[in-house]
Amino acid sequence: MTNKLSFLAASLTLLLFGCAKNQSKNLPATDPVSQAEAFFGENVAGAGKTSNKANYRANQLRTIQWSAATVQPYSGGDAVIVPISYRHNLFISHKADPGHVYPLSDLTSLVISRDSTDHWQSAVITFIPDSANSQASPRGTYIVEDWQGNTIYSPIHIGAPSNQPSPAAASSTKEVDYTQSIQVCDDIEGYNYSPDDPSGGVAWSETTCTTYEFPAANPQAGMPPARLLSLPIPRYVPPLEVIVAPPTSAISSIADYFKCFTLGSSPGQTYTVQGCVDQPDPGTRQPWTWAPGGVTGTSAASNPLNVGHTFLVLTENNQGNIISRNVGFYPLDGILPVAGYTSSQGTLGDDDEHQYNVSLTINVSSTQFFGILNYISLGNNAGYTYDLNTNNCTTFVIKSLGANGISLPATQGSWGIDGKGDDPGDLGQDINQMPLTSNMNRSTSSNSHPNVGTCD
Repeated sequence: MTNKLSFLAASLTLLLFGCAKNQSKNLPATDPVSQAEAFFGENVAGAGKTSNKANYRANQLRTIQWSAATVQPYSGGDAVIVPISYRHNLFISHKADPGHVYPLSDLTSLVISRDSTDHWQSAVITFIPDSANSQASPRGTYIVEDWQGNTIYSPIHIGAPSNQPSPAAASSTKEVDYTQSIQVCDDIEGYNYSPDDPSGGVAWSETTCTTYEFPAANPQAGMPPARLLSLPIPRYVPPLEVIVAPPTSAISSIADYFKCFTLGSSPGQTYTVQGCVDQPDPGTRQPWTWAPGGVTGTSAASNPLNVGHTFLVLTENNQGNIISRNVGFYPLDGILPVAGYTSSQGTLGDDDEHQYNVSLTINVSSTQFFGILNYISLGNNAGYTYDLNTNNCTTFVIKSLGANGISLPATQGSWGIDGKGDDPGDLGQDINQMPLTSNMNRSTSSNSHPNVGTCD
């Protein structure tokens, strides 16, 4: 796994909807936003209702941005639309679009409406785009809930995801009798963190099932879905890309890159191989963590996740003449941690000065050293595949050493929906805990490791 893997898993079997209604009570005769705020404080937030414990989002600290509220007239009255901001950074993505993640605060609004008879309703509305989403033609799924996270309405889809024939025929729908009742289940996974403590994040999930009986609720009992969707709730939010990207500095010819190494057996000519691990969350087995502002180094600027990296530093010392080269294994094309998108043609990258926090330096024989060089050279061969689960950067290092008599532990971690394999978090902890032989030296601090030495 390179430090360009970004992943946030949000597996949506289907999304749930709900709405809450309340009657106004002595609301001030002022502007609609002030009336809506008063209604919310008296009848919704202060009503003493218990939050739905199965709804992770509804139990997080949220702020209603009343100063940013807008008023939208509609045929039956007015609606006040207010952005909701989550205190911690929560991200979510649609199963139909696993390559993009969205800040939940950009997708969620509180809608408070009043009809001509002075009846008030409130709903928390979240729109999650799917793979076909665009600013000109938004597509995705609405979640409509009450403030406590309870659901009422059946799913509301806008457009048809590119991999599904129509919203009504979505493969994840569990139908008993579509014309009479429908069971809707949602399974959402996510991760949240605080910008001032990115390593202290918490993984979360929601799984609930609700059976809805048709016909739909009487529109007088709350704002009907058609009216909700007529409101100008933001439907397009630029996504963050979730990819495993190619190296920034690819090695086009590994033979040229290694040509300064010379085979020798004199006591004055020694060889070392250093396995370097950049753990996502140093000191833990966490396979990935959030990175505020994107991961630096070889990672894409929009990448919201850090999954670390594993690479090798190869050094020859010929009576004081030092040759060092850094090399890591990458996918040639961007890939995703989703079944069907986990592999690509492999390629080698120059990891000169790449950060790490754990390393294992091994004194090796000339035979072992050149055997490792030969194994590494496979990484640029046509048809040699980088696979996130079975042959990622960590696997490549373990196999390069293992093929030449050097055994490293290979504890496997997991990530997201379809991910499981070797990873920097586990390997770093394994190196920290493994017994060392006399030819090994362990370090838990990063040092300068530039490429050194030239030759004709």
